[in-house]
Parts: sequence; structure tokens; C-alpha cells
Amino acid sequence: MRKLNLYPRMGDSNMRHIESIISEKLPEYFKDFLKLNGGLSHYERYFIDHDKTVWEVKNYLNYSDLFKLTEEFLKNYHRKLVPFALDMGGWHFCLCLDEGPDYETILVNRWTDYLPEEQFLKIADNFEDFVNSLKIEEEINL
Repeated sequence: MRKLNLYPRMGDSNMRHIESIISEKLPEYFKDFLKLNGGLSHYERYFIDHDKTVWEVKNYLNYSDLFKLTEEFLKNYHRKLVPFALDMGGWHFCLCLDEGPDYETILVNRWTDYLPEEQFLKIADNFEDFVNSLKIEEEINL
């Protein structure tokens, strides 16, 4: 059977809109990933952080959710966080674009389950490490 070409899940205009919200360019590798994977789920969905905590990616966000949450993080928390995925409990995986040592790291927004100073937890040094470290269920010990 013929293999059909995928239409990007998000377009350049969606990316420009997110960039206008945070007044910053998104990294090309991040935009390319979102264009292909927004709204999808993968078998490679488990990430193990430096503390050996296992995180499960439920799905990658579609444009509408990404847009609303990026606005919310900027307005309510004064953070340049671009959420890209959701875990099984409703927490969000975010690319941090705040100036400083956390620039381009991956943070988990644990919403109101934690004190405000503990709400955002760094779990990966960068997006590439995060994606490259994702595993299928059989590769981890749950």
C-alpha cells in the first residue's frame, strides 16, 4: 500500500503566534517536533530523570492547548514556558525559555499540587536529551 505523506499538525503561522506571545523565537528543532507530533501519542513515552523518577508522556499538545497554556504561564507566572506534552495526571512538560541557567531545559509544571516555589521541576537538561531518552514500557522496570 502507498505510504501517505503527513500534513504538519501545526503550521508556521501557529509557531509565529506562540513566538509573538513570548517575544522570542522558538528553537527550530522544537518547532519541527511540534509540527509533526502535536496531538499525538507514542509508544516511547517513559522518561527517567536524574533522580530515577519515571515520567510518563500521555500525549503531545495540540496548538490550541499549547497556545492557551503558554499565555497562562506568561500572564500568571511571568514565565516563558512552552508546554508541549501532558502526563497521565494532568501535569505539563514545558520547554523553558526564561533567561538564566534553566534556558532550554525541560520543566514539569506540577500546578497546585506543590508549593509555588516547588511547582516547576527541572527533569531534563534539554529537549533533545528528553526525546532521545524516551523509552517504551518494556525497557523500564515499573
